[in-house]
Amino acid sequence: MEQRQKRDVTAKEAKRYAKAVLEREWSCEVTEIRFLGGGSFGFVYAAAISKAPFTVVMKGFRCAGLCEREAAELRRLGQDSLVKVPQVWFTFAETPEIPIDFLCMERVDGTNCFTDFGKLLCSKAAKARFADEVTTALHHWHTQTNDKFGLIGNAVFDAWLDFYRPFAAGILNEARQMRKEGRLGRRALLAMERGWAAFDAIFAEPVARACLIHGDLNVMNIMSDKHLNLTAIIDPLESKWADPEYELFQLRNLTGNCFGLYETYKRNYAVSENCDVKTAFYALYHEVYTYIVTGSRIHWYLPQMVRRFEKDLRRAGL
Repeated sequence: MEQRQKRDVTAKEAKRYAKAVLEREWSCEVTEIRFLGGGSFGFVYAAAISKAPFTVVMKGFRCAGLCEREAAELRRLGQDSLVKVPQVWFTFAETPEIPIDFLCMERVDGTNCFTDFGKLLCSKAAKARFADEVTTALHHWHTQTNDKFGLIGNAVFDAWLDFYRPFAAGILNEARQMRKEGRLGRRALLAMERGWAAFDAIFAEPVARACLIHGDLNVMNIMSDKHLNLTAIIDPLESKWADPEYELFQLRNLTGNCFGLYETYKRNYAVSENCDVKTAFYALYHEVYTYIVTGSRIHWYLPQMVRRFEKDLRRAGL
């Protein structure tokens, strides 16, 4: 498990490349291109073009392999979905002249439910309706099953823990090294070690079915209008055939609790007896995994995961 290597491309350069790719692939004029945001692995732009559909989103990927993976995930999630998933228009593989991959996709309505803080002021009734819409769409994906567990396109494991146990062990081993190098706090590693010691108890209930999961379903990737009417779900990440509860920890992240997403899912759909401590384990290990592969983290966020996991361990008597 290693940090992903990023191409040395700036947001300004990627904007120019996005325009060139659109003009080349669709033989159109790009009349406007605007930066929408960026993360550890790439940049996203809205582009106005001279032919249908007239507005598209261009996502540039600074790491090899991520573009085609996300395109495949969007296509699979969109096959049978209760909520809009952006349609993939085309993908573009890097060339010597354009050293970055691009995914061109449909522009969807709405704004995300994290940075548009005005949505936090919506009524309790609007938030409850929104939570029902989101969790209903999520559960619909979870009803879609597969014979094997693993990544979309590479599901080869007979049981969930055949996939997840070695994956989590790899994260813990990296965390131990990071602690030695001073890149991870003592409390975080201690919490991870406690979780690992209790792994068999936490995951005692077998996962019966390999369910389709989005992989990154937090409020940053949930789109709605200003009244909290759900409009789309975007940006899957490492979608899997997995334990459906591996998805649920994301519902508590960022401002998810303000909308009651996690509790709404638990109230409406069956979960395991250890759901709270399981999802807290998933959240902590996932946050460290993200730190490993991106090389960066939000400094206030990991301590929050640690505190939640410690609390849920105590509640579970572990």
